[in-house]
Amino acid sequence: MENLYMSRFIAAMDHSGGSTGGVLERYGQAYTEEDKMDKVHDMRLRMVSSPDFTNESIWAAILYRDTVDRGMVPILRQKGIHPYLKIDSGCADDGTLKDFDTNEILTYAVAKGCVGTKMRSIVKTQEIVDSVLDQQFELAKKIHAWELMPIVEPEVPIEHEHKQGLEIALLHGLKKRLDEFDGKCILKLTLPEQPNMYKDLIGHKSVHAVVGLSGGYSTEEACRRLAQNDNMTASFSRALSEGLFHHQTDVEFDMTMTMNIKDIVEAST
Repeated sequence: MENLYMSRFIAAMDHSGGSTGGVLERYGQAYTEEDKMDKVHDMRLRMVSSPDFTNESIWAAILYRDTVDRGMVPILRQKGIHPYLKIDSGCADDGTLKDFDTNEILTYAVAKGCVGTKMRSIVKTQEIVDSVLDQQFELAKKIHAWELMPIVEPEVPIEHEHKQGLEIALLHGLKKRLDEFDGKCILKLTLPEQPNMYKDLIGHKSVHAVVGLSGGYSTEEACRRLAQNDNMTASFSRALSEGLFHHQTDVEFDMTMTMNIKDIVEAST
Protein backbone atom coordinates (compact mmCIF):
# COMPACT_ATOMS: atom_id res chain seq x y z
CA MET A 1 0.00 0.00 0.00
CA GLU A 2 1.48 3.32 -1.07
CA ASN A 3 2.58 6.13 1.20
CA LEU A 4 -0.18 8.59 2.03
CA TYR A 5 2.01 11.58 2.78
CA MET A 6 0.89 13.47 -0.27
CA SER A 7 -1.96 15.68 -1.33
CA ARG A 8 -4.57 12.96 -1.84
CA PHE A 9 -7.17 12.38 0.85
CA ILE A 10 -9.78 9.96 2.18
CA ALA A 11 -13.47 10.55 1.46
CA ALA A 12 -15.52 9.74 4.56
CA MET A 13 -18.88 8.43 3.32
CA ASP A 14 -19.83 6.23 6.25
CA HIS A 15 -22.89 7.94 7.74
CA SER A 16 -24.93 5.34 9.56
CA GLY A 17 -28.68 5.24 10.05
CA GLY A 18 -28.51 7.60 13.01
CA SER A 19 -26.72 10.42 11.18
CA THR A 20 -28.30 9.99 7.75
CA GLY A 21 -31.19 12.35 8.47
CA GLY A 22 -28.85 15.27 9.09
CA VAL A 23 -26.93 14.52 5.89
CA LEU A 24 -30.11 14.55 3.82
CA GLU A 25 -31.37 17.73 5.48
CA ARG A 26 -28.16 19.55 4.57
CA TYR A 27 -28.53 18.13 1.05
CA GLY A 28 -32.05 19.56 0.83
CA GLN A 29 -33.56 16.12 0.30
CA ALA A 30 -36.94 15.18 1.77
CA TYR A 31 -37.05 11.67 3.21
CA THR A 32 -38.94 9.21 5.36
CA GLU A 33 -37.58 6.62 7.76
CA GLU A 34 -38.43 4.00 5.13
CA ASP A 35 -36.53 5.58 2.23
CA LYS A 36 -33.71 7.58 3.84
CA MET A 37 -31.03 4.94 3.17
CA ASP A 38 -32.08 4.76 -0.49
CA LYS A 39 -31.80 8.53 -0.80
CA VAL A 40 -28.46 8.88 0.94
CA HIS A 41 -27.12 6.12 -1.29
CA ASP A 42 -28.29 8.05 -4.35
CA MET A 43 -26.40 11.08 -3.00
CA ARG A 44 -23.23 9.04 -2.51
CA LEU A 45 -23.50 7.57 -5.99
CA ARG A 46 -23.85 11.07 -7.41
CA MET A 47 -20.72 12.17 -5.53
CA VAL A 48 -18.67 9.16 -6.60
CA SER A 49 -19.81 9.60 -10.22
CA SER A 50 -18.65 13.23 -10.30
CA PRO A 51 -15.79 13.66 -12.84
CA ASP A 52 -13.21 14.81 -10.29
CA PHE A 53 -13.94 12.06 -7.77
CA THR A 54 -10.88 10.11 -8.93
CA ASN A 55 -7.79 8.52 -7.44
CA GLU A 56 -5.76 11.53 -8.55
CA SER A 57 -7.24 13.36 -5.55
CA ILE A 58 -8.92 10.68 -3.43
CA TRP A 59 -6.91 7.76 -2.14
CA ALA A 60 -9.62 5.92 -0.23
CA ALA A 61 -13.26 6.07 0.83
CA ILE A 62 -14.79 4.92 4.12
CA LEU A 63 -18.16 3.21 3.67
CA TYR A 64 -21.08 2.18 5.83
CA ARG A 65 -22.22 -1.44 5.55
CA ASP A 66 -25.47 -0.53 3.79
CA THR A 67 -23.44 1.26 1.10
CA VAL A 68 -21.23 -1.79 0.64
CA ASP A 69 -24.33 -4.01 0.36
CA ARG A 70 -25.52 -1.80 -2.48
CA GLY A 71 -22.42 -2.45 -4.58
CA MET A 72 -20.17 0.56 -3.94
CA VAL A 73 -16.91 -1.38 -3.55
CA PRO A 74 -16.59 -2.42 -7.24
CA ILE A 75 -17.35 1.16 -8.31
CA LEU A 76 -14.54 2.50 -6.14
CA ARG A 77 -12.11 -0.21 -7.17
CA GLN A 78 -12.75 0.55 -10.83
CA LYS A 79 -11.67 4.12 -10.06
CA GLY A 80 -8.55 2.91 -8.21
CA ILE A 81 -9.89 4.09 -4.84
CA HIS A 82 -9.39 1.85 -1.80
CA PRO A 83 -12.59 0.89 0.09
CA TYR A 84 -12.61 0.92 3.89
CA LEU A 85 -15.50 -0.28 6.05
CA LYS A 86 -16.91 1.37 9.15
CA ILE A 87 -17.21 -1.59 11.52
CA ASP A 88 -18.38 -0.12 14.82
CA SER A 89 -21.99 -0.01 16.04
CA GLY A 90 -21.77 3.42 17.61
CA CYS A 91 -20.65 4.71 20.99
CA ALA A 92 -21.83 4.16 24.52
CA ASP A 93 -22.68 7.17 26.67
CA ASP A 94 -19.08 7.47 27.87
CA GLY A 95 -17.71 7.57 24.31
CA THR A 96 -16.28 4.05 24.18
CA LEU A 97 -17.43 1.63 21.50
CA LYS A 98 -20.56 -0.44 21.94
CA ASP A 99 -20.06 -4.19 21.71
CA PHE A 100 -20.19 -5.72 18.25
CA ASP A 101 -19.35 -9.04 16.61
CA THR A 102 -15.77 -8.45 15.49
CA ASN A 103 -15.32 -11.75 13.65
CA GLU A 104 -18.58 -11.37 11.75
CA ILE A 105 -17.87 -7.85 10.51
CA LEU A 106 -14.24 -8.59 9.61
CA THR A 107 -15.32 -11.70 7.70
CA TYR A 108 -17.77 -9.48 5.83
CA ALA A 109 -15.11 -6.80 5.13
CA VAL A 110 -12.72 -9.34 3.61
CA ALA A 111 -15.47 -11.03 1.58
CA LYS A 112 -16.56 -7.68 0.12
CA GLY A 113 -13.05 -6.67 -0.91
CA CYS A 114 -12.40 -3.91 1.63
CA VAL A 115 -8.74 -3.20 2.39
CA GLY A 116 -9.27 -1.81 5.86
CA THR A 117 -11.69 -0.76 8.57
CA LYS A 118 -12.57 2.23 10.72
CA MET A 119 -13.99 2.50 14.24
CA ARG A 120 -14.87 5.82 15.89
CA SER A 121 -14.84 6.57 19.60
CA ILE A 122 -15.48 9.94 21.24
CA VAL A 123 -13.05 11.42 23.75
CA LYS A 124 -15.30 13.31 26.15
CA THR A 125 -13.05 13.61 29.22
CA GLN A 126 -9.40 13.09 30.12
CA GLU A 127 -10.48 10.26 32.41
CA ILE A 128 -11.83 8.25 29.46
CA VAL A 129 -8.75 8.60 27.20
CA ASP A 130 -7.09 5.39 28.40
CA SER A 131 -10.28 3.34 28.06
CA VAL A 132 -10.92 4.68 24.56
CA LEU A 133 -7.38 3.98 23.36
CA ASP A 134 -7.08 0.57 25.03
CA GLN A 135 -10.27 -0.51 23.28
CA GLN A 136 -9.25 0.96 19.92
CA PHE A 137 -5.82 -0.65 19.87
CA GLU A 138 -7.08 -4.02 21.09
CA LEU A 139 -9.40 -4.01 18.09
CA ALA A 140 -6.61 -2.75 15.84
CA LYS A 141 -4.54 -5.82 16.75
CA LYS A 142 -7.40 -8.12 15.71
CA ILE A 143 -7.96 -6.20 12.48
CA HIS A 144 -4.26 -6.31 11.63
CA ALA A 145 -4.30 -10.08 12.16
CA TRP A 146 -6.92 -10.26 9.39
CA GLU A 147 -4.44 -8.44 7.09
CA LEU A 148 -6.63 -5.34 7.03
CA MET A 149 -5.51 -1.76 7.73
CA PRO A 150 -7.22 -0.34 10.84
CA ILE A 151 -8.19 3.32 10.97
CA VAL A 152 -8.11 4.31 14.64
CA GLU A 153 -10.44 7.26 15.27
CA PRO A 154 -10.60 8.70 18.80
CA GLU A 155 -12.53 11.90 18.00
CA VAL A 156 -12.32 14.98 20.21
CA PRO A 157 -15.51 17.03 19.70
CA ILE A 158 -14.70 20.38 18.08
CA GLU A 159 -17.04 22.24 20.44
CA HIS A 160 -15.52 20.82 23.65
CA GLU A 161 -14.51 23.58 26.06
CA HIS A 162 -11.32 21.70 26.97
CA LYS A 163 -10.49 20.56 23.44
CA GLN A 164 -6.77 21.35 23.56
CA GLY A 165 -6.33 19.67 26.93
CA LEU A 166 -8.01 16.53 25.63
CA GLU A 167 -5.75 16.60 22.57
CA ILE A 168 -2.64 16.77 24.74
CA ALA A 169 -3.82 13.78 26.80
CA LEU A 170 -4.70 11.93 23.60
CA LEU A 171 -1.25 12.57 22.13
CA HIS A 172 0.50 11.08 25.16
CA GLY A 173 -1.81 8.07 25.13
CA LEU A 174 -1.30 7.48 21.42
CA LYS A 175 2.49 7.59 21.68
CA LYS A 176 2.47 4.94 24.40
CA ARG A 177 0.19 2.56 22.52
CA LEU A 178 1.87 3.05 19.15
CA ASP A 179 5.21 2.11 20.68
CA GLU A 180 3.62 -1.16 21.81
CA PHE A 181 1.66 -1.84 18.61
CA ASP A 182 3.09 -4.53 16.33
CA GLY A 183 1.75 -3.46 12.97
CA LYS A 184 0.56 -0.42 11.04
CA CYS A 185 -2.50 1.74 11.48
CA ILE A 186 -3.95 4.99 10.19
CA LEU A 187 -4.79 7.61 12.80
CA LYS A 188 -7.89 9.71 12.12
CA LEU A 189 -7.83 12.68 14.48
CA THR A 190 -9.71 15.90 15.06
CA LEU A 191 -7.83 18.86 13.56
CA PRO A 192 -5.89 20.15 16.59
CA GLU A 193 -5.92 23.55 18.25
CA GLN A 194 -2.12 23.61 18.25
CA PRO A 195 -0.75 23.28 14.69
CA ASN A 196 1.49 20.27 14.13
CA MET A 197 0.55 18.78 17.50
CA TYR A 198 0.60 15.29 15.99
CA LYS A 199 3.71 15.83 13.86
CA ASP A 200 5.80 13.38 15.92
CA LEU A 201 3.30 10.60 15.18
CA ILE A 202 3.82 10.97 11.43
CA GLY A 203 6.60 8.61 10.48
CA HIS A 204 6.23 6.50 13.64
CA LYS A 205 7.01 2.86 12.97
CA SER A 206 3.37 1.89 13.60
CA VAL A 207 1.71 4.74 11.69
CA HIS A 208 0.85 4.51 8.01
CA ALA A 209 -0.66 8.00 7.95
CA VAL A 210 -2.27 10.65 10.11
CA VAL A 211 -5.46 12.08 8.66
CA GLY A 212 -7.64 14.88 9.96
CA LEU A 213 -11.41 14.72 10.37
CA SER A 214 -13.51 17.81 9.69
CA GLY A 215 -15.81 17.14 12.66
CA GLY A 216 -18.46 19.67 11.66
CA TYR A 217 -16.12 22.47 10.59
CA SER A 218 -17.02 24.24 7.34
CA THR A 219 -14.93 23.35 4.29
CA GLU A 220 -13.11 26.68 4.59
CA GLU A 221 -12.31 26.28 8.30
CA ALA A 222 -11.41 22.59 7.99
CA CYS A 223 -9.02 23.34 5.13
CA ARG A 224 -7.51 26.29 7.00
CA ARG A 225 -6.77 24.11 10.00
CA LEU A 226 -5.53 21.20 7.90
CA ALA A 227 -3.08 23.44 6.04
CA GLN A 228 -1.45 24.31 9.39
CA ASN A 229 -0.47 20.66 9.94
CA ASP A 230 2.49 19.42 7.90
CA ASN A 231 2.14 16.01 6.23
CA MET A 232 -1.38 15.54 7.56
CA THR A 233 -3.98 14.81 4.92
CA ALA A 234 -7.78 14.86 5.13
CA SER A 235 -10.50 12.37 5.87
CA PHE A 236 -13.45 14.71 5.44
CA SER A 237 -17.17 14.05 5.35
CA ARG A 238 -19.23 17.20 5.88
CA ALA A 239 -16.50 19.43 4.44
CA LEU A 240 -16.45 17.29 1.29
CA SER A 241 -20.20 17.48 0.73
CA GLU A 242 -20.71 21.13 1.74
CA GLY A 243 -22.74 23.07 -0.83
CA LEU A 244 -24.16 19.97 -2.50
CA PHE A 245 -27.94 20.02 -2.95
CA HIS A 246 -30.46 17.56 -4.32
CA HIS A 247 -32.00 20.17 -6.66
CA GLN A 248 -28.73 21.11 -8.38
CA THR A 249 -28.20 20.33 -12.02
CA ASP A 250 -25.41 17.88 -12.78
CA VAL A 251 -23.22 20.80 -13.88
CA GLU A 252 -23.84 22.70 -10.63
CA PHE A 253 -23.31 19.61 -8.51
CA ASP A 254 -20.09 18.65 -10.27
CA MET A 255 -18.71 22.20 -10.06
CA THR A 256 -19.29 22.20 -6.29
CA MET A 257 -17.63 18.79 -5.93
CA THR A 258 -14.67 20.00 -7.99
CA MET A 259 -14.22 23.09 -5.81
CA ASN A 260 -14.43 21.12 -2.56
CA ILE A 261 -11.98 18.49 -3.79
CA LYS A 262 -9.58 21.18 -5.04
CA ASP A 263 -9.67 23.02 -1.69
CA ILE A 264 -9.07 19.83 0.29
CA VAL A 265 -6.20 18.71 -1.96
CA GLU A 266 -4.52 22.11 -1.65
CA ALA A 267 -4.85 22.04 2.14
CA SER A 268 -3.36 18.53 2.21
CA THR A 269 -0.28 19.54 0.23
